[in-house]
Amino acid sequence: MAKKSRRVRKKGREIRLSEAQRVRPEMGEVSIATPVAAKARPAVQASDLREEYRYVITDLKRIGVIAAAMLVVLVALAFLMA
Repeated sequence: MAKKSRRVRKKGREIRLSEAQRVRPEMGEVSIATPVAAKARPAVQASDLREEYRYVITDLKRIGVIAAAMLVVLVALAFLMA
């Protein structure tokens, strides 16, 4: 089990960001102290998602075939060893 740290944690600790992390391309320089209102994102159309994730279905099919083959091998080995 890990040893408990004896260091006292400070409440309200500031977040340290590098200069590159403070700059957002769409907003320019952002200060930590000033809250930034979230911009509303436009709704993504279903056709865009299909095009963007078309490889996922093929990967899921391949994983399913491999899982089924492994299950068949396990069942066959169970019958052979019994």
